[in-house]
Amino acid sequence: MQHVCVVGLNWGDEGKGKIVDVLARDVDAVVRFQGGANAGHTVYIEDVRHVLHHIPTGILHGGIQAVLGNGMVIEPTKLIEEVETLPEDAISRIWISERAHVVLPHHGAVERINEQQASKPIGTTLRGIGPAYQDKFGRRGIRMGDIVQPGFVDDVLEDRLRERCRALGVPEQSAAEGVQICRRLREHLGSQVTDTSRLLRQMDANGQRLLFEGAQGCMLDIDFGTYPFVTSSSPSFLGLGTGTGFSPRKIDHVVGVTKAYCTRVGEGPFPSELDGEVADALREAGGEFGTTTGRPRRVGWLDIPALRFATELNDLDSYALTKADVLTGRDTIPVVTGYRRNGTLLESLPFSAMELDGLEPVVEQWPGWQTVDEVSMRPFIERLELATGIPVSILSTGKRRSEVCIFSPFRAEGELA
Repeated sequence: MQHVCVVGLNWGDEGKGKIVDVLARDVDAVVRFQGGANAGHTVYIEDVRHVLHHIPTGILHGGIQAVLGNGMVIEPTKLIEEVETLPEDAISRIWISERAHVVLPHHGAVERINEQQASKPIGTTLRGIGPAYQDKFGRRGIRMGDIVQPGFVDDVLEDRLRERCRALGVPEQSAAEGVQICRRLREHLGSQVTDTSRLLRQMDANGQRLLFEGAQGCMLDIDFGTYPFVTSSSPSFLGLGTGTGFSPRKIDHVVGVTKAYCTRVGEGPFPSELDGEVADALREAGGEFGTTTGRPRRVGWLDIPALRFATELNDLDSYALTKADVLTGRDTIPVVTGYRRNGTLLESLPFSAMELDGLEPVVEQWPGWQTVDEVSMRPFIERLELATGIPVSILSTGKRRSEVCIFSPFRAEGELA
């Protein structure tokens, strides 16, 4: 197969960074198609922890191009910080879409105000992602291609930003800060801003292999997630086309990443959520604290109705199952297989956040495992495949890059069939 897409199936934090890193060894480019610095993708190479927020984790392999697609929103200061942690040869392999929008100081300021004043806060990362997308769809945004245009930053940008700050009711000093930030970004990475959709089509025509990665998870999708407690873009496979300018019809295989249990950061419905000592123990065992925010993640058991919904939405070909090592030593694993409302059994995910509130989860006990390997986990994997109709192609057995089992259709670590 030539092109693969990796997406998260839960509420984010599924371990997509590691799965992308594992598959990236056999590709020519890894492509992000939405989100921004609200993502936090973590990879352990031996015992060294690498955290990336904008840049695809494939950059950690030598020779692989990293493409930031037009569907992303770029936070200049955070991107520069990321870039400065990479070796020079890796920096030269980063390409940024000229159509990607820019997150500026006034976006973060207005998001903080919105969250503080809201009667029901969304629980965002406060990085200004939502307001940046609002400016994009309101046709007021600043794009990466604008920043590299001669004269734009020095002669045009500050007036544009002051006007926007006044309209939003945030301090106008944010405008001057935005200009300085954009100058820095232009100096550091201006030569790597390009027409990435054209680049991807050229690579496809040359027979090169592309690996696409979404940020967050599809239960946070702006259209199909637990609205309004969602992100501001489309993390599902459906976002790939508009987020890159590359045809989804060319994708050969879609891998959906799910933990063996579930987590969520921020507010919003979470039908399988645990509390008390059971939740605390699972959170500590899994190290469930936000990569981007540091906030404790909410935890719950694997939710099969939500997983089926995500599976169908993304037209999945296979699963990557992660964090199985966290549940090692249990004879049985609790799994939510349905919900009850007022005594009525529901086997599918309700439409709205209001409908999801107050559901009683139906919990079954599935086979557990004493060690994390293909043989010990086979009974659990078979139950998962039977419940969803989708095979498991990757099993993560620990946090390190090397701790992984690869099944069909992938041949070995990092090798696409």
